[in-house]
Amino acid sequence: MDAALKVRVANQIFKLETNFPTKNIDDSSFTLDYESGRYRQTELVGLIRDTVPYFALTSNEISSIDRSEWNKQSFTRISDAHINSKGDYGELLLYLVLSVFYDVPKFVTKARLRSTTREQIKGFDCAHFSIEGSKVTLWLGEAKFHKSVSGAVSSAFNSLNDHLNDPEKIKSELKILGGEIEINKILEPEKYDLLKQYVSGGKSLDKVNIAVPVLITYDSSCINKHGSTGIADIEDDTLRLELEAELESHFKKIYSKTWPAHKNIKIVFFAIPLESVSELKKMIGQVEAAMKF
Repeated sequence: MDAALKVRVANQIFKLETNFPTKNIDDSSFTLDYESGRYRQTELVGLIRDTVPYFALTSNEISSIDRSEWNKQSFTRISDAHINSKGDYGELLLYLVLSVFYDVPKFVTKARLRSTTREQIKGFDCAHFSIEGSKVTLWLGEAKFHKSVSGAVSSAFNSLNDHLNDPEKIKSELKILGGEIEINKILEPEKYDLLKQYVSGGKSLDKVNIAVPVLITYDSSCINKHGSTGIADIEDDTLRLELEAELESHFKKIYSKTWPAHKNIKIVFFAIPLESVSELKKMIGQVEAAMKF
């Protein structure tokens, strides 16, 4: 992702500083700002449009394809499913959060792996990594682009129980990812070799650290309430306190479930309250139709 796009992401998506006991220390929340009292959801559509090439193309493709073809080439990898059924844009939001706010790059472009655009991405929704010293953490996540917290949490719970409670499924996914690592062109050789060891080097799965970021969107009553005033500002103390209380109640729902627990696997939740997920999906669908034309 180029520097200019990262600046736009940082100016449009905000990491909320929250402190309440119902979430774990690594959990985070993100939202957008207001402008002239209007929630900046329309601008998010433009941000998503311009991120699709970095999400759906490999680094090698980005460098070799003429920039005028980036959008057409990348949007052809987005699922042909109905906009309300496809998971690509939730996965793209997860890609943005990991790439910009955590500096955790992808090592496989999962959108490239499906055999047909009629399919959703199989397995985990992302394949990112971080290195600290000589230890690699694989970030294998889930994205639930829903308008209801309850629906998103239930869907994530079912997915993670399916993925994380079957070691053979995880090992099978790592075997596939190991043959597709694409970051070797821009990663120092020793770091590339280290990453390769953790993905497909025959390590015991018990010795492979895995972070599972789970991104959950929802329609926020707080954001809509303050948007109707015409003077809303994300830095307003009243708005921030109300939004924090709303998030606290939703993290209670998240942690009311017994999530899969393994000593080498850490689940991290990213909550993204929005104005209207349905409206956002509608606008994204219109952009996608134009880009694929």
